[in-house]
Amino acid sequence: MSDEMMVVDIPEALNRAMGDVEFLKMMLEELYRTIPDYATRFQNHLKAEDLESLGQDAHQFKGAAANLGAKPLAHAAFQLEQIGKSGQIKDADEAYSRLERAMAEFNQYIEQIDWAVISAD
Repeated sequence: MSDEMMVVDIPEALNRAMGDVEFLKMMLEELYRTIPDYATRFQNHLKAEDLESLGQDAHQFKGAAANLGAKPLAHAAFQLEQIGKSGQIKDADEAYSRLERAMAEFNQYIEQIDWAVISAD
């Protein structure tokens, strides 16, 4: 997934944060902290075959990721959201696996990002 697009499009995210690097850092770290909770919720929805709740949570997560320039994460969440809306559980496990991979890539990126070199040039 990261071959196709950056894990986080920092220039786009900085633009959305009006050039405020500290604000962007805070928001990306907040998304990072929420990932375990979302992962648990997605897993519980899948186990219960609660596609409506799955779609709603995936929509919310997708929006947060998209607003912060985390395009692969947003794209994977969108796929899960679509499954939730369709009511067809058939491809849900595969879509969730893609989201898990995107979450892991995002987490690794956030853990390694060097904020000192990011500026609002």
